[in-house]
Amino acid sequence: MYLTITDAALEKINPILKAEPGRRLVMMYEDGVSPYSHHGEVAMQVSFVFAIIREDQPLLPWFDETIDSSIGPLPIKGYSKDYMIPNMVLDVKKFGGVVLRGDSGVIDDTPEIRDETATVTD
Repeated sequence: MYLTITDAALEKINPILKAEPGRRLVMMYEDGVSPYSHHGEVAMQVSFVFAIIREDQPLLPWFDETIDSSIGPLPIKGYSKDYMIPNMVLDVKKFGGVVLRGDSGVIDDTPEIRDETATVTD
């Protein structure tokens, strides 16, 4: 699996990711599993969130694998690979929303970029 994050998509991610040192990006299948996932009921459709968390926030047990990306390894929920394809692109649509697509078409036409740095994980 490989995810290319376009420069246009990075312009949407970086204001949160680079706001303070010690932040990281995770690619999360939105299924209600993990403290960063809020909407399990949308799991009837493929829905991804690109969540920015602090480096001191836990990944395990939820994010148990990584995929390669144009900005380095991205933590994922291993079982979410079932909804991914080998070559994916996170890009910006004509009117400013983001889209996750691959060689076979659109995977998620409304992925969310979300700041989860304030999420309490105790």
